[in-house]
Amino acid sequence: MSFGHWHREASEALSAATAALGQRRANTAAEINAAVTARSALFTQLARVTELLVGGRPAAEVPDRAGAAAILARRGQALTKFYVGLRAAAIVDRRFPSAPATASTEPVRSLRRAADAVGVIGDILASHVPPGRGPCTPEGLAIRASGGVQSGLADIARLTLHAVMVDIALPAWLDRGKGHLAEIYRAAAEAARWTAGSRLSSVARELIGAGRGQPSLDELNVARSPLNPVPGVSTVDDAITAVAAARSWMWHNPAQLTGAHLQLGTRVGLAVHVLASGDDMQMVGGWRQAAIAAGELRATPPVGPARDAAAELAEVLRWLRSKTPAHPDDPGKPPDQQIARLDAELSFMAATLHKGLSAALQRRELFVRAESSLKRQAGSLVFRATERWRPAVSDDDVVQDLTRALLQRHDVDRERDHPVAARAFPHPPRPRASTAQASVGPAANARPGRDLRRSR
Repeated sequence: MSFGHWHREASEALSAATAALGQRRANTAAEINAAVTARSALFTQLARVTELLVGGRPAAEVPDRAGAAAILARRGQALTKFYVGLRAAAIVDRRFPSAPATASTEPVRSLRRAADAVGVIGDILASHVPPGRGPCTPEGLAIRASGGVQSGLADIARLTLHAVMVDIALPAWLDRGKGHLAEIYRAAAEAARWTAGSRLSSVARELIGAGRGQPSLDELNVARSPLNPVPGVSTVDDAITAVAAARSWMWHNPAQLTGAHLQLGTRVGLAVHVLASGDDMQMVGGWRQAAIAAGELRATPPVGPARDAAAELAEVLRWLRSKTPAHPDDPGKPPDQQIARLDAELSFMAATLHKGLSAALQRRELFVRAESSLKRQAGSLVFRATERWRPAVSDDDVVQDLTRALLQRHDVDRERDHPVAARAFPHPPRPRASTAQASVGPAANARPGRDLRRSR
């Protein structure tokens, strides 16, 4: 389940909690404790997600509510004001006993559901940008380069507006008139009234406005490693998860990338583009060239986690091939809009394969076909051609074809108007100019037809 799924889950839960608060009043102290605890947890989780998005605490210290109100009244610094407001909203001046798990009536159930959903959003982000560490996935690198951050903050701001609506209704729900419970809920009611009357809502609206039209994080999912045995792929969501797992592993372990990864990765790219673009063969040209070039390379089989990453790609390729027409002369189908979600992953895939190709060339672990030699066995008049292979180098035509195709697909896929994940991360780390030049070698400026270590 993705960032967008859990955002919708939290939004629906907060709407349900607001509706439940207006229907009846609290019945027991345990119910009050559970609701107040869930409310504070919600604001704490919203602040945590904000920290993960921006890479740290926007404010070093969080003042009390009076100090927070003064900060919220300042001009500018919307992010700092938003974070301080969330932290201050979570403060309740009285500690309440732990809420029992049995307190599951509304609105407690919906408040807990919302806090848990926001917590999962934070876990998804933490798998890409763990606190106190550098980003551990290409998506994490893009987030740290501000990709999708404005949109993510806008999503959290929308949830904050829902949470403020809860606080508007909470004091009336807590109101049981005079009695021994009055002192119990007084601190909680004051905290809710402060949030409802503060400028947190107006700051949240500023962030929502700043996030309009920005790349979305809706398709961001938790980063996982390749699994063994590989899970079966039967949906686009399964395929996206498998491709992301394999691609993230390859990005962090380019020294273990083999010819199998290059072949499977380019074939997955070709299959996705064929299904996503329908009859538009111009859209698949780069991936077709990359798949043909990768197919002419040989390498030792992958082992260990490298084999698991290759198996993830192989399973995605099997599922994609099941979606293609059974016969070449079958009439073309219109582009599959669901497959377009997987198409959004390919810009990162191209950059990852290019990075691994450069590393494999440096290790001399890729091989191309060498000139065949004619040998005659003793006592025979027949000469037989013997197939030979040699380590691939950057000058080989097949290597240059693959390099150019991957860079071309990276540029084209990045510039296309994707409505999903690729727009959230429009600029994955591009190989430096020196690296690209080294991988292409002196043949980069060669005239067509020039014979430089012909490998085909």
